[in-house]
Amino acid sequence: MEVILDTNFVISCVREKLDFVNLSEELFDENMQFFLPEEVLKEIEKLSKRKGEKSTDKNAAKTAMAILNSLEKKGEIHKIALENEDVDSGLVNYVKMNPEEKFVLATLDRELKKKAGCRILTIRGKKMLELV
Repeated sequence: MEVILDTNFVISCVREKLDFVNLSEELFDENMQFFLPEEVLKEIEKLSKRKGEKSTDKNAAKTAMAILNSLEKKGEIHKIALENEDVDSGLVNYVKMNPEEKFVLATLDRELKKKAGCRILTIRGKKMLELV
């Protein structure tokens, strides 16, 4: 199964100490392929450096970057380009432009869930993942 990661999903998993890779594989009982848009990585990097940001948010973003880089080195995450400045629009367009792929979008964003037109992987109860 192919899962595209959104910023808020990754940051929330870090804050809640959820290993989304292992939890996803347990949930679906199959190997997962995770796709990380470069634009999402840039958003996380900006969060880690943004002045005025809460230290807990900065630390979560820094930890997320380290985890994502580690997963990429292991080959568990593949980078993609959305070719759109607005990340949410880019995610929706990417999913809709590749209908032959059965993507799952990992997000917590309500508006994005409505627009995506695909299955959604989200966090439930702060400790588990759910496919909607």
